[in-house]
Amino acid sequence: ASATMTFIPQKCGICFQPPSIILIYRDSSQDKTRQRIMPVRNFSRFSDCSRAAEQLKNNPRHKAYLERVSLHQLQKLYSLLRGHLEGQSLAESLEKFQQEKTIDPEEDMNKLDDKELAKRKSIMDELFEKNRKKKDDPDFVYNIEVDFPLDEQLESCTWDLESDEEI
Repeated sequence: ASATMTFIPQKCGICFQPPSIILIYRDSSQDKTRQRIMPVRNFSRFSDCSRAAEQLKNNPRHKAYLERVSLHQLQKLYSLLRGHLEGQSLAESLEKFQQEKTIDPEEDMNKLDDKELAKRKSIMDELFEKNRKKKDDPDFVYNIEVDFPLDEQLESCTWDLESDEEI
């Protein structure tokens, strides 16, 4: 791939048999739509999807083609492949991937090991950045004031009561 070539990804998908990632892209130098098949080797149901996605994205043979494909999308494709290798249906794999990328507000974070906790924190950081209002946003309002009703009964929390006893 020379420096003048630009590849604009249009679709990126996974093929289960043989395991491969397929990219349909626009080659702007020739103004043609092309397909690139990238075989997935040495990947099992025990493989790390994030690491596999990074290795593919940084592979010198595919790097130029995958430059505009997000790492998140490649991780999702590898996750679907891993689900297939575990015998899950496509719907089950998609649901599992979605669950891994969301935070359950009822989950006790104290019971997680360091790796899982780091994963949850990373998801929360992503969500925070995605939802954060920046001063360039059209609906950004500086210094929002909120009045809380004084006549409503305040709810107390069990851990508030426990900490009061210790003081």
